[in-house]
Amino acid sequence: MNPWLYSIPLVSALIGWIFNSIIYNKFISSYLPGRKKAIATLIAEKAEQLLPFSKIEEKIGDPALVEKAMPMIESHIDEFLTVKLPQEIPMLAMFVGNKTTDKIKEVFITQLRALFPKVMGTIVNDFKGSLNLKQAVATEIDKIDIAALLKEKLSGPAKKFALAGMLLGLLTGILNLLLFYILA
Repeated sequence: MNPWLYSIPLVSALIGWIFNSIIYNKFISSYLPGRKKAIATLIAEKAEQLLPFSKIEEKIGDPALVEKAMPMIESHIDEFLTVKLPQEIPMLAMFVGNKTTDKIKEVFITQLRALFPKVMGTIVNDFKGSLNLKQAVATEIDKIDIAALLKEKLSGPAKKFALAGMLLGLLTGILNLLLFYILA
């Protein structure tokens, strides 16, 4: 048997490695950037599922969120009633005492607890109406250099893909060598 036949597995491995490397680079450099608009459109269509406004509305209307905000709101109301109101309307400060300011504060807090979820829900609805989420996502994805991003993030799998091609080529070459040996 010809000694050059023993190089078949090595040549096959090299061909498999080169083939997979070329296919991977063409896919990353040409195919995906050419499909960038389609990819952006597909992700944009799924954006509303990824960022559901109904969940945001539900979280904003949660009474626990209102309770978390109440200490800050109460401190602002206190400052307003005890500092700013007497500065702005000194005559009123003469007639309003601590009991009255405490009662006003209590009324404000009660009203804010009822009003806060409604106001925040309205803000989210207005935001949802004014924001074209699909267009915003598509525009942002269109700005991304997909080829560079994927080359950076997939360098390890790219090497594995090329090595898989090499292994497959080596196995094919060994199989061919065995066939030549059996048939010769």
